[in-house]
Amino acid sequence: MSDRSRARTVVLVALVCLAPAAAAAQAGDTVPAAPARVLVGGDLSGILGPSDAIAFFNYTDYEHNALRLARIRLYGEWRPSPIVSFIVEVRTEDTDSIEASAAYVRVRPWAGHAIAIQAGRIPPVIGAFSRRAYGRDNPLIGMPLAYQYLTSLRPDALPATADDLLRMRARGWRPDFPIGSKAISPGMPLVSASRWSTGVEVRWQRDWFEAAGAWSLGPPGMPAAVDFTAGRQISGRAAVVLPAGATIGISAARGRWIDEDALALVPADQRDRSAQTTVGVDAEVGGGPWLVRAEWLRTSYAMPWTDPAAPADVSAWSAFVEARRRLHARWQVAVRLDRLSFSSLAGSAGVATPWDAPIDRAEAAVAFRATRRLEVRGGWQHNWREAGRVRERGFPAVQALFWF
Repeated sequence: MSDRSRARTVVLVALVCLAPAAAAAQAGDTVPAAPARVLVGGDLSGILGPSDAIAFFNYTDYEHNALRLARIRLYGEWRPSPIVSFIVEVRTEDTDSIEASAAYVRVRPWAGHAIAIQAGRIPPVIGAFSRRAYGRDNPLIGMPLAYQYLTSLRPDALPATADDLLRMRARGWRPDFPIGSKAISPGMPLVSASRWSTGVEVRWQRDWFEAAGAWSLGPPGMPAAVDFTAGRQISGRAAVVLPAGATIGISAARGRWIDEDALALVPADQRDRSAQTTVGVDAEVGGGPWLVRAEWLRTSYAMPWTDPAAPADVSAWSAFVEARRRLHARWQVAVRLDRLSFSSLAGSAGVATPWDAPIDRAEAAVAFRATRRLEVRGGWQHNWREAGRVRERGFPAVQALFWF
């Protein structure tokens, strides 16, 4: 049995063993009379789906298959005073490594104002899905394309011409370019939901309005924890809460997407062409048994080509809409429709072609709440792509999710 298969088995056995304990603990689930000084929790997730070693539709920037994965997350908060909190999250996927995926201090300097300052490895600001990517708040088994699907761009290796980029269409799992690193490495999604970056963030909320802004390491597509050769990112989001439970948010981020080592290899007069600029709109509305969410993101990459005839930048946009309906206290169904598209680029052949392969995705899932803390899901995901060795493929998947 391989290490990954063993990890999945361990997680699934743990879920089964913990289920009776979860049922026994239901009577103790009460809200404390005073705020707790120490809060702990976690979740275990095992996802079983077919292998995908050819198309890589669900390959992530951690080089894992998002539909064939074992994940353990533990998180905690220590509040030494009403003003200061320390938050940490530890995560392992397929037991490859153990990582502090979040570790930051939160300060609330004014008791009468909902202002929080956070510093360390902080939650993302741009978009909405990245803050609910794991656990129960994602009603599907997979992730939206903008947050998971790997484009052919990578920060440590650059195309010199439009032809170099067009040759890598649908090769985000292993792109290779003439400038920079020759190591085997994956590309990056438009916005990474798997990685959080190190920086400083300010959040403010008042009645029907909330806002956040951050300065952090790395671009939206490749946040960095300790890599100071990565670029710096400025991001922000503002949202309004409307009557009837609707929320609408707008967000934006801008940062250098090219590593210093790779950027040093391009002509000096091209090095200022290195920014990733991302804007987005998200919406959520719920009522009764229904919850509907939608999101649109557009990102552009300034390109330091050595070919003066190539355009100054390339861009991509993605949009999804998802709906969840509770059929019963224990049953729910969910569906997501998703699209990722790319701007056109003309190479030496003179034919305008999307610089990466546009892709569509449809996903549905049925979930059963076995106990208060254990949920089992079954679903199907289908992908259509306009290039690559495999242009269409569907994936069945089952997931067991336990939280505490």
